Amino acid sequence: MEIRGEEAAYLMGSERPAAGSVLTSTSRYLNNPRFRDVYAQMGLKRDGYDLPSAYLIPEVNRAMAEEMDVESLHALLAAERKRLPEFAQWLDARFTSHWSEDSVASCAPGTVGALIHNFLSTSGMEIDFMFRGEPADDFGYLIKRRVQNHDIEHMVSGLDPSPVGEIALIVANTVALFNYFTPEFANMLSFQPMFLASTSLMRAACHYPAVTPAMLEGFALGHTVGRRQPRPLFMIRWEDWIDTPVAEARAALGFEDGPAAEHWAWTQEAARG
Repeated sequence: MEIRGEEAAYLMGSERPAAGSVLTSTSRYLNNPRFRDVYAQMGLKRDGYDLPSAYLIPEVNRAMAEEMDVESLHALLAAERKRLPEFAQWLDARFTSHWSEDSVASCAPGTVGALIHNFLSTSGMEIDFMFRGEPADDFGYLIKRRVQNHDIEHMVSGLDPSPVGEIALIVANTVALFNYFTPEFANMLSFQPMFLASTSLMRAACHYPAVTPAMLEGFALGHTVGRRQPRPLFMIRWEDWIDTPVAEARAALGFEDGPAAEHWAWTQEAARG
């Protein structure tokens, strides 16, 4: 319903934006044509069958890179390294995963390792699928570990790789980041994922109303899982958990409030077309 007259005046106040020859704002993100275009596309588009759902992610990352203050990012990371000895130790260890079917073939049914083996043997996908090279610095290592842990986080948490489960895992990770790091550094680490979460909710509202309640449930469950984490999920060394029964691992890691596996699988189709 259009808002007019006194009600519009109440909301808008008496001030008017300054007129100019070009679009300008106090927000550098709004001033960036690539950023505002891809944000609008991600929030308003349909997820059709003509292209992969992740088709625009490279463009999202380009927009992010244009507005990323890399110097501040590395300065904040260095400050967190000094403030958090546990984090510094994790960075210095430079542990990386090398998953294969053989490495978890002997894990008993019902264990975390069995979940990983099933994924590797049936999905046709790899766990280590991006940033495979040697990280150049602490931030590169952090990103590499986030990617290496991502699919296993889906498996163990119950926040499945559906459109809703992806958002729920983003929220869980974001809450855990803000619990552990300073707001400034946590915000930099979660900026791109929250871009995806916010546009996903808008996309559901625009085109897939049956998915909207599930998306809100995903935000809530992701928050519940995330607030129980004593450290970021990317710091978990899953190799230490492969022989642990899944139910035991979920309880120990604060995932017990996560949904049953495939809880939101139906949204794979409900949020497409």
